[in-house]
Amino acid sequence: MRRLATVAARILREGGGFAMIEVLAATLVLAVGLGAVFQMLIAAAHVTGTDRVRQLETSVARELTDDTRSLDYVQLTPTGIASALQSMVTGSTASGSILTVTRGIYTFKATFTACSMDDPSLGNGNYSQPPPSGGTWCADNAASGATNSTPDDYKRVSVVVAPTGSRTTPTVQQTILVYNKGNHGPAVTCLSVSSTCPGTNQTYTSGTQQTFNVTTTTPAASIKWLVNGSLPTSSQLSSGEVDPYTPSTTSSQFTWVFPSADGTYTISAVASDVNGNTGTTQSIQVTLNRHQAVAPTSVTAGWNNQINGVDVQWIPSVDQDILYYDVYAQYGSNSPVEVCANVKGTSCSDLTATSPLPEPATCQSPPQSFTTTHYYWVVGVDTDPSTGQPRVSTAQSPKVDANLCDHPPNAPTNLTGTLSSGQLTLNWTAPSPQDPDSGDSIEFWRVYRWTGTGPGFPGGRYALVGAVGSSGNTVTSYTDSSPDPGGTAQNYCVTAVDTRLNESSCSNAVSG
Repeated sequence: MRRLATVAARILREGGGFAMIEVLAATLVLAVGLGAVFQMLIAAAHVTGTDRVRQLETSVARELTDDTRSLDYVQLTPTGIASALQSMVTGSTASGSILTVTRGIYTFKATFTACSMDDPSLGNGNYSQPPPSGGTWCADNAASGATNSTPDDYKRVSVVVAPTGSRTTPTVQQTILVYNKGNHGPAVTCLSVSSTCPGTNQTYTSGTQQTFNVTTTTPAASIKWLVNGSLPTSSQLSSGEVDPYTPSTTSSQFTWVFPSADGTYTISAVASDVNGNTGTTQSIQVTLNRHQAVAPTSVTAGWNNQINGVDVQWIPSVDQDILYYDVYAQYGSNSPVEVCANVKGTSCSDLTATSPLPEPATCQSPPQSFTTTHYYWVVGVDTDPSTGQPRVSTAQSPKVDANLCDHPPNAPTNLTGTLSSGQLTLNWTAPSPQDPDSGDSIEFWRVYRWTGTGPGFPGGRYALVGAVGSSGNTVTSYTDSSPDPGGTAQNYCVTAVDTRLNESSCSNAVSG
């Protein structure tokens, strides 16, 4: 033993044993430190997650209380609020007094409470009976003062928003007061094509009409239904039906006869009492897609000397579900070709067209065609309901010949520009005579804008600022509300366009 002690003492004196002890001690200290850091990171992540949930809950609570203010006063009961908001709040479902709302990856449970209050300064009511608007009295409602025949002065509505699932905290509560204005009419609580409420949006690929069910909070003196915010035309009313109509109970019906044009329509219903007071309105979107796109009924096409091509313009299809238009042309006996594809608007320019020039010195009336005809026509493209893909219609617009004798109109003169309050107003003088061709006149003006010296006109169109309708050629002014984009001064000129879309040379130019 003495020998072992001597050896141990020597090792300690030489310092070799302290190295191992120091390493073990340092490792222990490091482990403790890392553990503390990890605990801090976990706590920080938890706080961040909790703050994120609380922010979302606050946003949901504000959205729900704001929407609650738009409800009819008699709907302000816990179950009434949740049910009414289900059709107004995206991603929500109602069950009793609870509205479940989904926002991204989070789902929240919003629980409503509501009670009626009496303003003691207006007198005291009979609290042994439920409030006239339904629901219950608030437990802390004041009961003093003279008797009041209408004690239900306002409702106190609270919503508690809490997360669902394993997380039960945090929670957010918001409370609002909704005053009984006394002039609310009956509310439409349900507008549906079935007995299920709330009503859902509908799509029809066939059929000629649809009956809608309407439910109101109280019997209404009148119910008015609207198509895209306006009363329907007489052709959209079924036989013997009127709009507005008088319902006999809180449940009623009306029938919408579909218009001929496809598209998406908003059908709304609003109820009113004998004094004309209205309540909450309900709406449903109805999409009609029963046929291929109806072709435009009017097309204009003409050679334009300024662009060395053909301008084509048309009146849009009566259908509202047009995705875009395709424009076709046929030169002489050649095969038809598509010259403009996927046109979102109602005009295009064919710069590949063969020039018909030179044209006769004078044009006849009616105008004669050049040696070779050049016909243009337009078709609409909608959505095929069976595939969801674009569907090119077999219906074609009337064909028009772009190679008709037509000289460009005379150019506007005396263009001036006046800058005031950051806006530039252009004024010009209409030419007289307007057009060298008999039976032809100016249809509208085009206003152009460009920077620097520009490419010169003709030779290429400048950036088009706007086409100003001539309105009988009395409109000879245009105001540019942003005459110096990016701080760069602009140049302007105006051209005249005749009824065959031929364009004049440019007027004198002015700087903005």
